[in-house]
Amino acid sequence: MDENKNINENINNPEEDAKAENTTAEQEGSANAVEIDNVTETTEPEKKKEKKKKSAAREIFEWVYSIAIAIAVALAIKCFVVEIVKVDGRSMDPTLSDGQRLIVTRLGYKPHNGDIIILDSVYKKREEYFKRENITGINKIIKSFSLPNEYKKKYYVKRVIATEGQTVEITGGEVYVDNVKLVEPYIQGSTYTSEGDYKTTVEEGCVFVMGDNREHSSDSRDPRLGQVPIKSILGKAQLRVFPLSKFGKVK
Repeated sequence: MDENKNINENINNPEEDAKAENTTAEQEGSANAVEIDNVTETTEPEKKKEKKKKSAAREIFEWVYSIAIAIAVALAIKCFVVEIVKVDGRSMDPTLSDGQRLIVTRLGYKPHNGDIIILDSVYKKREEYFKRENITGINKIIKSFSLPNEYKKKYYVKRVIATEGQTVEITGGEVYVDNVKLVEPYIQGSTYTSEGDYKTTVEEGCVFVMGDNREHSSDSRDPRLGQVPIKSILGKAQLRVFPLSKFGKVK
């Protein structure tokens, strides 16, 4: 009997074994859960940090891209659409005065009689220099950054008196275009030339210009400027924006 008792005591109890296994499994599961939780806690901040870096980089890129586009648009507008220029001198008195600012339209401009334009007074001289030095195409643009001062752009503001094919005659202080006397209430002084009576026909691709201050203007009457190539015209003066007391359309 004692031997049977000892044998039975050495035999494991199935229910107790099952409980022990369950307890062990729960402990292992808890350990695994803790381990998984620990991994989540250490990687989540890193993911957020990485995401934040990418977001900041993208925001910087978008700002740089937007600024680049804005600069490109501004340059395109300046080069091809409109520009603000400053009146320098008295040749357009009383219509325009020294120091006034004008908005000039450029895109698709075609000159008409009576227009007030901005022109490059050195254009012909510069083109002769390019021809003499055999500078062509894109090399003209490159060379323009290192031109001698006498060939650099110098802008005048003048009024178109006649366009290509028209005949200009100046006699007795009056101006005639195609034999029709001009009515010019905007001018100051009388219109004369150093040669006395004057008559010419405007060449193809050119315009004849004069300042409104006729006795103090270097314009197409002066052979140093002469007839103005249309290619040398920056654009038409449309609006006076400064001083504000003189704000309004230019005419």
